[in-house]
Amino acid sequence: METQNRELKESWHPKYLSTLCAFANTSGGVMIIGISDNGDIIGVRNPQRVLKVIPDDIRNKLSITASVEETVEKGKTCIKITVGKGFRYVDLDGVFYKRVGNTTQRVTGDELNSWILSNMRTSWSGIPAKGIGIEKLSKDAIDFFVKKGLSSGRMSPKAAESDHETILGNYDLVGDEGVRNSAAILFLEEPGKIFSSASVSIGEFNDDDILLRLDLIDCPVVMLPDRVMDKLLNKYIKGVDDIVGLMRVTRYPYPEKALREAVMNSICHRDYQGVEQTYIRVYPDRIEVSNPGRLPEGWDENNIFRKHGSVPTNPAIARVFFEMGYIERFGSGIEMMRNECVAMNVPEPEYNMDMGRVEVVFRLPEKEDKYTPIANLTERESIIYALICKGDMSTIDEISEATGIPHRTVRRDVSRLIEGKYIQKVGGDRYGKWVSLSK
Repeated sequence: METQNRELKESWHPKYLSTLCAFANTSGGVMIIGISDNGDIIGVRNPQRVLKVIPDDIRNKLSITASVEETVEKGKTCIKITVGKGFRYVDLDGVFYKRVGNTTQRVTGDELNSWILSNMRTSWSGIPAKGIGIEKLSKDAIDFFVKKGLSSGRMSPKAAESDHETILGNYDLVGDEGVRNSAAILFLEEPGKIFSSASVSIGEFNDDDILLRLDLIDCPVVMLPDRVMDKLLNKYIKGVDDIVGLMRVTRYPYPEKALREAVMNSICHRDYQGVEQTYIRVYPDRIEVSNPGRLPEGWDENNIFRKHGSVPTNPAIARVFFEMGYIERFGSGIEMMRNECVAMNVPEPEYNMDMGRVEVVFRLPEKEDKYTPIANLTERESIIYALICKGDMSTIDEISEATGIPHRTVRRDVSRLIEGKYIQKVGGDRYGKWVSLSK
């Protein structure tokens, strides 16, 4: 059976070097010569000659070392080729390959650029930002970084006293060659005008996937998490205000801490080389946070919740947010999101990987229809009671607007429902809501 790390071939041909190349670029693998794709053991004719040819082909074309040895399978001689994961990406005649499942695929586009830069021991974020000097960076954004760093206790007061260029240099954001891409993304006033991938789009959709409203947030990325969360919580996610003691508290249907972590991950781990933005889609029953990029090698949606270290796609950017106290270094965020959802009795976050994007989905629990018709209510009272039971409406204004029933009439009918102990008010007069009582 062929897998990501195992390939079967009836005989050797130099074209199979692409698979060995892919093994070296992914997680290593074994190719067995003398076994057909369906597992029939055929064996190898003249194995001594093949044992000489294969190492020569590998050395001349891939410049890597592989183990090539005889193996006996059910009495027949086969050749086993073992390739370990390389310390750098390997090409075959200028083309890079990788393993995806049991297939060998050519690496192209932005991923190819990342591979080439990796072989050069650098990353896109560490390349000098063309045409951008230190004077073009937002002083307010840099001051914001310093303020947050001091507040978190992770930046020393002495370091914060330095000039802006020195501070950024201490975090490898500026070098002898000038401002780097990471600094431009973090501190330009509107980085999306130069790097279109640096902005975030938030859209509200109905159940039919029709866009209802949209906001594009383009600001210094160092300020982006706060701007995104402020827009989400104050415009797109309906919270319920309650009075706790002398304080007004807004409760949201999603765990705020988990949602913020997903936004942080989309900013720190996204691929900034391309043109696609981070998208946040708000539906009546879910929120989707989607950004271009991929999970670290060896991770998938099945093992992402296992204990792991932190593997940032953009280390320089992640370090800035770490100094600000916005992220942790040891990969605790994903488990935290899961725990926050469990504590709030909402479904655990879902991860989807498709078409070069990573998506996190937060869902609301399925609504239980607690409405049971009550015989002694009028038709109008029954309509109001049903809306409250289903959780569709929670205030007199909402009920009046949805049903067309005058505000004064709704208030009178609600009073009758309270007297009959069908509903009760939760929260204060100004910020409360109506909920049904079990009858």
